[in-house]
Amino acid sequence: MNLNLDKSAWKRVALGDVAKHVTDRVDAETSGLERFLAGEHIPSNELAITQWGVIGRDPIGPMFYKRFKPGHVLYVSRRSYLRKTAVPEFEGVTGEKTFVLESRDESVLLQRFLPFVLSAEVFHSYAVTNSRGSVNPYINWTELANYEFGLPAVDEQQRLADLLWAMERHRAELDRQVSAIEAALQRFLAHAFRAAPGPRVKIVDLCTDVIGGIWGSPKGEAEVDVLALGPRVYADGATQLATDGSPVRSVSRRQADVRLVRDGDIILERSGGSPSQPVGRVVIARGELAPCIPTDFQRLLRPNREVVEPHFLFWRLRHDWATGVTRNYAKKTTNITNLSVKDYIARSIVVPSIDDQIHLLSRVDSFEDALTSVARESSKLHALHRSLQGEIFGGVE
Repeated sequence: MNLNLDKSAWKRVALGDVAKHVTDRVDAETSGLERFLAGEHIPSNELAITQWGVIGRDPIGPMFYKRFKPGHVLYVSRRSYLRKTAVPEFEGVTGEKTFVLESRDESVLLQRFLPFVLSAEVFHSYAVTNSRGSVNPYINWTELANYEFGLPAVDEQQRLADLLWAMERHRAELDRQVSAIEAALQRFLAHAFRAAPGPRVKIVDLCTDVIGGIWGSPKGEAEVDVLALGPRVYADGATQLATDGSPVRSVSRRQADVRLVRDGDIILERSGGSPSQPVGRVVIARGELAPCIPTDFQRLLRPNREVVEPHFLFWRLRHDWATGVTRNYAKKTTNITNLSVKDYIARSIVVPSIDDQIHLLSRVDSFEDALTSVARESSKLHALHRSLQGEIFGGVE
């Protein structure tokens, strides 16, 4: 898709000349407002806000004094690389490090066009480059106001905003579809596992091996170079193991022989998690993989195929994680939550016959097929959105 834009009449403007930083100060506790937005409530790479804090119920810091209204553009100035730009549909309060932005004059810059200015790759690149500090980098309003971009006439802004908002609504609808399918899958699994006939067997007895991970040495220092699996393998709710982006480490041949991941192996998260995300996530290896090993904070579970289908055990462990079972086997050390793997896999679960397991997995496949279809459409939409953003904001001819 190509917009065939004629940018010859577009004006080069600075953000601060066409948009202002709104600083409407209120006292959160006495403002009469119900909601507040902290950084964690504002998503990355999405304009819609679906989470918030409740004033008077949830902890709120003293620096939350900036009122925002529906349609304002919120930009989180800390850690610009997280790309947090959003548009609330409600009134509330946010913190001092979140900019509340609005058009100075809608005959020059449409408010509904502004979110896309602040979502463009070129804008994010500028914000990251001009951020200060290393541990918790931030960009101040003066630097942000100096950001320059090409601004079309209002009628063209309207046309482009209509297109981009339509794509944003479609993306949100795809997200809702994913949530609905995942919720239906969890309901199915809960019923299937609860109703399944069969003996109770300890998880550890369903595995031929339970193997600890290692970090190894820098690349080239030992006998074998392998990919070391990190936390990113669990990102975005992944179910299948992917090694993309895993660092190369070096281990002895003996260490590699024991730990190299095979088809059907389950990689269990032993350390990590947060208050909102329990430790104990799992992914399963499918097919051929580049040589890779689990790292220190993981355990490799190798199912015994004579008694359990690897994917049956995987979905049982994933369901247990999703329903919070792992919290009962987790201990927090400083800010890190560790799973007591020994106790966790000493649990007994119902193991139906292989035929019943296969039947259950065939039902799960239908859910996975639906999720794959939505994910494929979402990926195409994301690519198109990035392409259009680049065409619109990539420079003025």
